[in-house]
Amino acid sequence: MSHVPNISVVIPSNHGHRELLYVVRAVCYQTVKPVEIVIVDSSDECGVCPSEITALCAGSDIILIYEQRQRALPGDARNIGFCLAKGELIAYIDVQTIPRPRWLEAALSLLAIHCAAGVLGATCFSAETRFERLVRDGFYGLMPRTTLPGSVFRREVFSRAGQFIDWVRAGEDTEWILRLEVLKIPIVYPAVALVDYVGLIGSDMKQLLKKRYRNYTASRDLPHFFPQKLLLWLVLYPLLVLIAFNWNYLIADWRMDSPLYIGHVTKIVAILPGVTYVIVRGLMLPLQRGVGIWRLLPVRFMAVTLVCVMADLVKVLVFSLPKRTHVASAAGLES
Repeated sequence: MSHVPNISVVIPSNHGHRELLYVVRAVCYQTVKPVEIVIVDSSDECGVCPSEITALCAGSDIILIYEQRQRALPGDARNIGFCLAKGELIAYIDVQTIPRPRWLEAALSLLAIHCAAGVLGATCFSAETRFERLVRDGFYGLMPRTTLPGSVFRREVFSRAGQFIDWVRAGEDTEWILRLEVLKIPIVYPAVALVDYVGLIGSDMKQLLKKRYRNYTASRDLPHFFPQKLLLWLVLYPLLVLIAFNWNYLIADWRMDSPLYIGHVTKIVAILPGVTYVIVRGLMLPLQRGVGIWRLLPVRFMAVTLVCVMADLVKVLVFSLPKRTHVASAAGLES
């Protein structure tokens, strides 16, 4: 490349300084270094940037901008970081998402090859314990997943798509990515993982359910979380039950010798959703996400299903609660 654009890496942080240091170190060790790192710190330890981070950036000839913002939500912190950044390219990374050494180099290459406006993150999820591997296999899989952390965008993208919604605790990144798709902004989806998420390490069932409850409670009012699946079951499943109760009467005229007669049809329809859930959640989705069949058979898929059903019950509970009222800031929706 004849010209390497200036890159600003924006890091919103609501974690301790020790975790923040890990991700800053990974950014400083990039094969292509950014011109600056912008940290928007809303953690309980915010106030003064740790000396280790200051020294690390100075030793790498990277400008450090440290901004303290108490109680800044992720979208708000990303917006603040964008306004403070001066680079031609804006790169986003989160605490607990550790970029691999060639992250920025690979993103620059993809931007040039595809003449794209941005490159989204490609993240693999790390797991160590048996429970963590069940969560990873059930919800994320082994293949790289598209994420906002690890993404790199040209600055003009934000003039077209606007900034992030700033009033929710979770889901604002997915909403913004969907906005890019609606506006047909050319974005590259890397096939190779460039970032590792380490947030599953050290988690247990209680933490998983608590996090799911917090995230879905915060994001359920976003447009892309409109509970279409719940509506589908409220309409489709009662319809299936109605058909089941009347099938043999309307179709087979109660003639057991008829080829259209189905024995125990109501029982079959009653257990069908449960069987379908186990097949989809315990087998089909993990396989689709790169989990090998022998990792799931003969019975491990049931353990994966159990973890998923506990988390999905939290989602159903949250989506069943009365809709909250809030005052949404327009800043995250405006250009």
